[in-house]
Amino acid sequence: MKNRFFKKLISIFVCATVVLSSSMLFACGSSSDKLMFWVYGGNEETALYRAMTDKFNATYGAEHDISVDISIKPPASYGTAIEVGVTSSSSCPDVFLVVDDSFRTWIGKHVITDMDEYLNAVTDIDISDIYETSVSRLRYTEGTKKITATGHQYGLPISSRPLALYYNETIFKNAGVIIISVDEEDMAAFNGGNFADKTGKTLNDYKTEYPKLAANLEGDIPAKGFFRSINPYVQGGISWVKPDKDNEVLIFNNRIPMNWDEVEDLAMLFTPTSVKNNKPCGYNNEAKTYHQDLDKGFYTQWWFSYGWSVGGDCLQDLTGNGDWDFALLDDTPNYMVQKDGFVGNYTGKTYSKGETLEFLDRFNIPQGATIVADNKGGYKYNGNPVATLDFTARIADGTLYPLPSIRDAFTRYLRLGTDQDVQIEGLGGLDVAMKPLEIASKTMENFFFSCNLAMLVDYSSYLSVMSEQAAHMNFEYDVAPIPIYKEYTNPEDPYDDSTNVVGKPAGQSSTFSMVSCPKSQKHEKAAIFMKWMASKEGQSVCAERGFFTNQASLVDQIQFAGRAPKNVKIFAEGLQYQRPGDWMYMPDYAWIDIWAVPLNSYVRNGKNHNTNNVDPRAYDVWKDEIVAKANNYLKVNY
Repeated sequence: MKNRFFKKLISIFVCATVVLSSSMLFACGSSSDKLMFWVYGGNEETALYRAMTDKFNATYGAEHDISVDISIKPPASYGTAIEVGVTSSSSCPDVFLVVDDSFRTWIGKHVITDMDEYLNAVTDIDISDIYETSVSRLRYTEGTKKITATGHQYGLPISSRPLALYYNETIFKNAGVIIISVDEEDMAAFNGGNFADKTGKTLNDYKTEYPKLAANLEGDIPAKGFFRSINPYVQGGISWVKPDKDNEVLIFNNRIPMNWDEVEDLAMLFTPTSVKNNKPCGYNNEAKTYHQDLDKGFYTQWWFSYGWSVGGDCLQDLTGNGDWDFALLDDTPNYMVQKDGFVGNYTGKTYSKGETLEFLDRFNIPQGATIVADNKGGYKYNGNPVATLDFTARIADGTLYPLPSIRDAFTRYLRLGTDQDVQIEGLGGLDVAMKPLEIASKTMENFFFSCNLAMLVDYSSYLSVMSEQAAHMNFEYDVAPIPIYKEYTNPEDPYDDSTNVVGKPAGQSSTFSMVSCPKSQKHEKAAIFMKWMASKEGQSVCAERGFFTNQASLVDQIQFAGRAPKNVKIFAEGLQYQRPGDWMYMPDYAWIDIWAVPLNSYVRNGKNHNTNNVDPRAYDVWKDEIVAKANNYLKVNY
């Protein structure tokens, strides 16, 4: 979902901009032999990119007679400045920044040029260590007007901002949650007693530190993101039970993603509506730990990690030829491929283990058939409801496993911030997350800074400010994987970590990229500068200044101010699978506004989007009206 507030702040604390060279404030791209780099951003960014550009000019640039000057533009007018500047060769910037949601729009407006030929010609700068998920989003095929793996390279990423789960370690510990850091493949060794986890502690060390663990652990610690030894929460089966503070062991493992049940279970521990008057993190006089009373346990403003994890999406091509459907309410099951070699009925695609079936391969329709959306989450073929294929035999032989529909995943996400007395698809809200209106004035980051929120899904670009604020507020924090769909074989047995199925790791990352305008006269040199800035040499400056980099090999070299997260590699691991958000699907994101504005401005706040009044049927009114509007807009405009 597009978050307009965050878009305004996207340039803050990100490795994506450079400092203004005051002497070149009014310089134009082709009025001198120097490359002109147009950017925008805050003080930390501009200081960072002054250092990056200076290093380029002093090293590779000096050796190859290339010099770069920077012109900084006000963030509010940056887009306009670019669109005006590219109209002539005398004013267009040779290199400038683009964010994901403007990439396709600017291609359509001929603001960005194809740099594939020029980038391929630069062979002495190595960028092989850049995460593929960051590079591939900049490959575009003009003929099909789609971003594809085989498309031409229009630019290079200068900064990728993956998501991870930030958590307040001090709050966790004050509530009796033991935090370990053990990879899933090392759990057996760790349970042996003397294998050290990522913090350097063994299980025997933890038992010494936490006598309750030694007294109450009745078996091996399971490979779970969150483990409760007595009353594990099972959505739809067991109501939430407050932990037994004297006898129940609570363990959070920051190296293993929680499933949907676990993150809700843990979030309820820190949500007043669940714990009533219990305040699980009082002031620690001995440690002098500062905090305020908690408001909520968990917040994420993105549905992607829910829907994509089960193989669903918000936009589907009904024919493979650009017949688009707004599909967040698609109620057909998704399927995980459990064995290599399954062939799709419609697409003919041969699947590998771990993939989920393509949209059209789920239906009992002939190849080339045209189906239409019924605007209620279903589809029709020749006027009749479309049936899904009977996969009973394939499920029985272990080839496929059914997953929730995108509708199930999306509504599970919506329930996080919905009041407990309001129903979404017949199930009550969980009320463990803030509503959009609650964060409008304070921001979700400030909720976390002030210890009013225990867990927050947010970008890597906030690492520096998180570290500074943690030091200022005197609390410890760290990061963990984003929750994933995971179905345990025996969910009511807390010690059994065997699974029926694990969904795809999923999440959204945002990328700042370097591109060039069509009328620049210096594309060859621009390509060289882009490659150097994206290379290990350029990105090392980011690491030295505490910014997350595009280079996997530099993760351990990031130097943070304040209290750095110990588990920072989670961000690097996330970039291996995180992809651009839905605002990059189409040439613009007007289609998103049709459904997302009423959803985020009204429905998620419990209000009817037609009246702005509190209404327990707000979601039902939205889905009855908005799906048809979204589909009509897609049909008319794309």
